[in-house]
Amino acid sequence: MRPRPGRALGGGGGAARRFAELGASVVAVSTARGALYDPSGLDVDDLLAARAEHGDHFVTRHGRGTTFAPGAELGVDCDVLVPAALQDVIDHTTAHEIKARLVVEGANLPTSPAAQGVLAQRGITVIPDFVANAGGVVAAAFAMDARCSGFRPDPAAIFETISDRLRANTVTVLDEAERQDVTPHAAGRGLAEQRVRTAMHSKGRIPRN
Repeated sequence: MRPRPGRALGGGGGAARRFAELGASVVAVSTARGALYDPSGLDVDDLLAARAEHGDHFVTRHGRGTTFAPGAELGVDCDVLVPAALQDVIDHTTAHEIKARLVVEGANLPTSPAAQGVLAQRGITVIPDFVANAGGVVAAAFAMDARCSGFRPDPAAIFETISDRLRANTVTVLDEAERQDVTPHAAGRGLAEQRVRTAMHSKGRIPRN
């Protein structure tokens, strides 16, 4: 699923760059030193250049936008929120302040179970971390296969496979969450357990009931 053009909040440099490539406007970014917000949109290329020069301090030295304390950017007005650095940044209290309609977990465990419940009640869709940031795992599978091959894997093919699988898994998880009326995290874990059990059955690791 491609994000529609609109306002997006990207915490990771790669996410911000990709949003800009897809035509979205990145309105805020954050580091451990603070956050930078401009409702009219930030220039991602300038931000990445500033980060290369100043590190995490670039948010206070960039010269454009409004500077916030770390964490305040989570509540800005945007369509897509990508917490892409630390775990536990969205708790039960913070979840009530989120204005985005879609939260994509770029970091591991950025939302607490209580926060996930609040977001679900508010009608805010959350793409779980084990779906949204699984690109490295998919790429690792290519690396494992390439160990015994004399041919280097094609990066374009890897990125295409990552994109296809993550999109398909996202649709599957969200459909299952809607069908069961549970959070995407609960639906995703249930699907994962089913897939692992099916694989173990096929290999004879556990008996079929």
